[in-house]
Amino acid sequence: MHRNRKQIYWFVVVLTVFFIVFCSISLVNHYLFRTYALDLGMFNQALRNAAQLQKPTFTLGIAGEEIPFLATHFSPIIFLFAPLYFIFGNYTLLIVQIVAILFGGAGIFLYSKHRMNSDSVTPIVALIHFLSIWGIYSALTYDFHSNVLGAMLIPWLFLFYERKQFKHAFIVVILAVLTIENMAIWLAFVIAALAISSYNRKKLVQVDIPLFAFCVLSAIIIIWVAMPLLQSTSTNMQFERYLWLGETPMQVVLNLILSPINLFKVLFVNTTSDVAYNYIKLEFHIMVLVSGGILFLLRPRFLFMLIPIYLLKMIPNDYNFWGINNQYSIEFVPMLSIAAISTISELKINYRLPFAIALAIVTAAATAFTMENRVSKWYDGINTRFYSKQHYQTEFDIKRINEAIRITDGSKTVSASSRLAPHLNARKIYSYPFVKDAEYILLLPKSNTWPLSADDFKKSIDTLSQSQHFTKVYSDNDLLIFKRNERKAIR
Repeated sequence: MHRNRKQIYWFVVVLTVFFIVFCSISLVNHYLFRTYALDLGMFNQALRNAAQLQKPTFTLGIAGEEIPFLATHFSPIIFLFAPLYFIFGNYTLLIVQIVAILFGGAGIFLYSKHRMNSDSVTPIVALIHFLSIWGIYSALTYDFHSNVLGAMLIPWLFLFYERKQFKHAFIVVILAVLTIENMAIWLAFVIAALAISSYNRKKLVQVDIPLFAFCVLSAIIIIWVAMPLLQSTSTNMQFERYLWLGETPMQVVLNLILSPINLFKVLFVNTTSDVAYNYIKLEFHIMVLVSGGILFLLRPRFLFMLIPIYLLKMIPNDYNFWGINNQYSIEFVPMLSIAAISTISELKINYRLPFAIALAIVTAAATAFTMENRVSKWYDGINTRFYSKQHYQTEFDIKRINEAIRITDGSKTVSASSRLAPHLNARKIYSYPFVKDAEYILLLPKSNTWPLSADDFKKSIDTLSQSQHFTKVYSDNDLLIFKRNERKAIR
């Protein structure tokens, strides 16, 4: 009894410490205007509209078009959190993401307890290992992403499956499928591997086949029917990033299967013509190995489970997907942890704790190293280094900006710089330079001007200042606000 109480105490302590760390990354970045139109602005726009019982649309794309939110990312699960918007405002999804990661950690802890039986210390170390994996920090550094929610349900799927609580497992699968469009494909591979590794004819018929069929059917409906229908296209626009290997998704798959050279290039080689992107994939593979991925070689079923994740990550001819930045590695986090627990639980009791501690230390050290140094491009360490004084500093007068942008509260349509978009409350928000029918234009002159060059951005401000359609109603070194004089839209 005393041992169990002590274990719970340390479980709460570990979760509390990491909760503070995660908040100091994600919430601080948002407060200091280090979140962006894509993707937090996009998700906030959909969540806000749903909370106000309006059509959840997406207008922050680089084309400036209004399309249904689910056409961009099929993530209806975020609508479950709509009531929280009235409490936490534009911080809601960031808080949900942090809680989801801790919830995933709780699943890892309980799964480890299930596998370790009477061992009371190793599950705590397994939890620390999980919460120290670099993929979590990269995801928290950059906005909110619904695949994080799906990935954090995986430990619970394993826990319920191995406990033979199959109704609970089915509920987890349903929730996970609702997090993002490709989750059903991943789950199909996970369930297939679980079915093979714990084969039982009765379980196969009553549990595994129905779960697998549900995932496959969900993938077909979501990816090949619902999303193209919402996009008003004949094929899912998400496929475009993969089509450099073939004209259709099926051709891409066949080209990889029939050509080992193509498969090798996809997994390990820079497929662009720019040598600046060399070694990004290598960095990713090294980080997977040192964080526990070496155990995949002893437990190949985990490699099988990760086949769709590896391919979805590596096939795009776009270096942003390949490396350890952003949310593109979060699915590896639960797999690394579960593979480690699976391996450690089969060791002799005397070897379990030393092995778990060593793995946790190596993983934490690798994560800390990549906070300071990484090959992956477009990494801004200031956003990640919660231990650094610079992380809590900004070039903006935050209080003044927050007070100034309130002028747009109640507006139906605005156009804004990317770093302002997640903080705004309008029903429709365009990414500047798209203006269209915007009532207000809000700009951060010292911020990143993408998709305009710095010179073009400056020229656009000069044009707005001289425009008969807009009047400058606020101006300082940090923020410019223009208000429309008339209803006529700028095209």
